Amino acid sequence: MALEAGIGRACINPPQDIPSGTWMAQKHVRGAGLDMDLYATVLVLADGNLRVAMIDLDLCFLPDSLAAAIRDLVHQATRIPLEHILPFCSHTHAGPVILDFYRGEGEDRVRSYIQSLPHWIAGAAAQAANSIQPVRVAVGQGDSDIGVNRDLRLEDGRFIVGCNPQGFSDPEVGVIRIDTADEEPLVCIVNYACHPTVLGPGNARISPDYPGSTRRIVEQVTGATCFFLQGAAGNIGPVETFVAEVAVAKRLGTRLGLEAARVYWGLETRPVRRQLRGVIASGAALADYEEVPHATPPPRLAIASSPAELPIRSPLADVYEEAPQQLTEWKGKLAELLKSGADDKEIALALQRVTRLQLRADRMLRYRGSSNLAVEAHALRLGEAAIVAIAGEPYSEIGAEVKARSPFPGKTLFAGYLGGDMMYIPTAEVFKFEPPPMEVDNSPYAPEAARMATDHLLNLLERLTDAPTSFAALLPD
Repeated sequence: MALEAGIGRACINPPQDIPSGTWMAQKHVRGAGLDMDLYATVLVLADGNLRVAMIDLDLCFLPDSLAAAIRDLVHQATRIPLEHILPFCSHTHAGPVILDFYRGEGEDRVRSYIQSLPHWIAGAAAQAANSIQPVRVAVGQGDSDIGVNRDLRLEDGRFIVGCNPQGFSDPEVGVIRIDTADEEPLVCIVNYACHPTVLGPGNARISPDYPGSTRRIVEQVTGATCFFLQGAAGNIGPVETFVAEVAVAKRLGTRLGLEAARVYWGLETRPVRRQLRGVIASGAALADYEEVPHATPPPRLAIASSPAELPIRSPLADVYEEAPQQLTEWKGKLAELLKSGADDKEIALALQRVTRLQLRADRMLRYRGSSNLAVEAHALRLGEAAIVAIAGEPYSEIGAEVKARSPFPGKTLFAGYLGGDMMYIPTAEVFKFEPPPMEVDNSPYAPEAARMATDHLLNLLERLTDAPTSFAALLPD
């Protein structure tokens, strides 16, 4: 057998007045219109009996319950095993609220949207599964400077989320080109690490942020369907950040898209050598070349999966340890505001505080008392290209090290933001600061988690090097 692929897409636009945004500082509750369409793009990969579905979603993150519902319906639509259905979020902070516990203004919109999402995504998955065909694959890298380290330390020692050009960031743009057997453009996978937080609290328009423009440019220039994979963006943000103008997100996304398209057009999915065929008589003797294909084996698909057991620290950071009590207090304040007929804006601010504290309190219950957390992780091989992925928001250093040490040098893409509810995975070094960057306070993991995640992902990649030619999915250790 050999690698086959199919692509499907569904528009997942929410009602334009759905509660939107993820900022404590925002002054709005409901969205104020749509900037660009939001999409679910599904790439189904197959090799004999082995099938994998990768899903690219223009959403911030998936609650565990929604991730499970998406996997269940995609499985029903395609018969792809649940463990081989990999939903990724672009992590746009300008998207709709999709928290199932959300209560307050517009909650009917939120509930309806959450119920619709799995069905739309399953439809796109069925479209992809029904269109699989033999494909050719090539992989390459470019560079972009739209991302920058965002852990900015002030003179007084405090960290804020800003732009820190002196900090580490990974400029690599990973590109996988997938063509049909007839060399027609099919898919362009674009992998880059940068928080989609160009648009900040002052923006009320629902938007995919910069990945939306990246997708649009790639598709216009290449003719392939763009599949965006957010990288190790835990400590990386855009060079222009927290603005209200959607034009800024479009400009940065265009820059990234043009670089990805440049790399794409430099890749050949059918390796050839050019040899002199003859001479054309003209005003000067002109060389006449022909392309002779190299005899190469067809690309194969392989997947290695097993969760990374990452250590939980105890106690957790204060923002989590104190969340249950603060949630009780703010629920009381919200009830008082509603009872007294307070100003709508004051109620909205209290509601946002309750929503954020509820999320933290739920996470507190999930992590408290546990010594380790099983974190979803996978590695895929598409011919000579590899994709390694982990749930959560890993620091950029983690992604860069995995790619540098990968047994597929120069041909490995690293993705975070996989699966359900996700948490930061900072490097051990930043735990030493007092006070630390906000990612440390918002992480349940111990300092050694980054090293353990790195080693685990490299182990998954190593297992792909031993994949037999007649391949079935590699079993966990």
